[in-house]
Formats: sequence, C-alpha cells, structure tokens
Amino acid sequence: MEQNPNNSGLLTQLGNAYCDNKDFENAEKVLSKAIEIDSTNIPAYKLLLSAIGELTDEGYDERIYHDTDFRSKLAFDIAKMADKAVKIAPNDMELRLIRGSIGVMMPFFVGKLEDGMADLLMVTKSDAPKETKAEAFYWLGMGHQKQAHTYWIKVITEFAQTDATKLAFESMQPTIRHFDPPKYQKPYLTVEFTLGYRDELAPQTAVWVEDKAGNYIKTLYVSGFSAFAKEKQSNLDRWAKASGFQGTDAVTGASIDAGGHVYVWDLKDYLGKKVKNGEDVVKVETIYWPSMADQFVSTPISIGLKDSRIVVTEGNIVPYLEVNYFAVAK
Repeated sequence: MEQNPNNSGLLTQLGNAYCDNKDFENAEKVLSKAIEIDSTNIPAYKLLLSAIGELTDEGYDERIYHDTDFRSKLAFDIAKMADKAVKIAPNDMELRLIRGSIGVMMPFFVGKLEDGMADLLMVTKSDAPKETKAEAFYWLGMGHQKQAHTYWIKVITEFAQTDATKLAFESMQPTIRHFDPPKYQKPYLTVEFTLGYRDELAPQTAVWVEDKAGNYIKTLYVSGFSAFAKEKQSNLDRWAKASGFQGTDAVTGASIDAGGHVYVWDLKDYLGKKVKNGEDVVKVETIYWPSMADQFVSTPISIGLKDSRIVVTEGNIVPYLEVNYFAVAK
C-alpha cells in the first residue's frame, strides 16, 4: 500500500485483513477509500457493510454519548450504501442477502423492512448456494417476527383498553414456571428444562422417570393430545413404549411451548407407592408439528441420603435440563 496507495484492490485486501483481525474501525477507513477510488468495487462494498455492522453492535460508546443522532445517521448511511451496491450488481445474491439482512436489522424509521424481505425472498428463489439460502430464510423469519411485534406494539399503544392488548402482552412474554420450595415436603425431586424452539403448533412433550434397569416409574407431565391418543399415538414413541399410558390422567396438561418449565416429583410411582433409594433416570421427549423437529434427553439422578444435582446442556430443542434431588435434612 505504501508503494501503491491508490490501488482499490489492495485496499480491499487490507480491509479484509483488518476485518479478519476484528479491527473494524481501520477496515471501515480503507474500504471507504477503496470505494472512493473505484465506485464499482463490489467486494469492498460487501466488506464495508459487514465492518460497519460490527461497529454498530459495539453498544453504547463515546460517539453515541456526544452525538445522540450518531446511530440514526449511521443506519441511513448503511441503507444508502447497500442500495448503491445492489444497483451496481443487482444479480449478486450474496449482496441481496446482505441488504436484506440489513433491512431486517435496521430501526423501523429507516423504512427498509419490506424491501429487505423482498431481497431475501429473491435469494430463496435463486440458484444461490444452500448456505446462502438458509441464511436468507433465517432473516425472513426474523423479519416476520419483527412485523408481528410491530403490530402488537400498535395494539398496546393505540388500543390500550381492549382485550387485544392483553393478548399482545401474553404473546410477547416467554413462558416461565417458578418453583416454590416451601410448598413441598422433603424428600422430592425437581425437573427443570427449557424448550428452545417454536413451531406452528405447541409441541407434544412428556417428562417421566424410570429406574436404572429401564422399568417405568411415573409420568410427571405429558401433553394432552399424546396422553389420549393411546394406541394411535406415534409421535412420543419412547414415552409411549415406556409408560404404556399408565397413570397419565392426573399429570396430563395443556401443551407447553418455548420457555422454562418446572415439574416436581414426590418420589412415588404411578401407583402411589414410595420408590426406594438408588439411581433413577429422568427423561424428557418432545416433538413439534409440522417440522417434526424433536429431541430426547435423559439423565441419571441419585436418590438417597444426600442432595444431588445434574445439569445437561445439549441440543437446541431442549437446550437445558436440570434435575435436583432434595433429601431430608439430618
């Protein structure tokens, strides 16, 4: 660069190196210069949009403190730059993906959400690589989610005294179940887990306990459809085969959805008999429709004279499972 400071291609390479090194401020400077020298340098546009995006993610800093309009001006600048790049290379699907994701991420006042989603839809219908299409579908989902929240916010702010406002608040709130220890007499066991996925319908889910040898002990929860499907039940295969649908009436409930859930076991089997000390296995199975996304997770837990705790973090459908056994205090 010292020998040839006005070479747009070299500036682009240097900007790429700065991005790789996470030095986005210097990347922004050299890439802006590269575009100033060659206004048709599409690789430089792509890198510059990425670098500026990273800079905007840095949070509240001195620039924002001294200039409260900094972020809004930056948002308009990014949108304008993306429009210019797409005008130069309208058939570049990677560039369409970048502009589309920017349109989804931008604040509402920039007014680029619908245009961004149109870009993303174009990518999904193109011959772009699978990875590019997958990312476009992800950002389309984010865009639709953002649109939903925009409508809900409108309901809450403009129609505050209506029943729809309550529905909007409920739709925004994640499901969280709380555990109140004083309500229970030791010994007991708690099963706490998170459902980290949402489909068109709430999933079928079952939580149950078996002994170490695989003998069924008790179902702690099963969603209603599964419990009453009986011989036609085909989705929660593991739970169905283990339980034989025994003792489900008292624990069948409405289908649970994304969020945190807690169930308490009083250490009695489905016939009401107290279980013996030893190692039992807690199991959670869930399956969604229509995606058929599913996960099965289990963990052993020791029941005896001492408290015990197990945490399992694996997968994305049930990303967190925590089992606690609370023994009788000596």
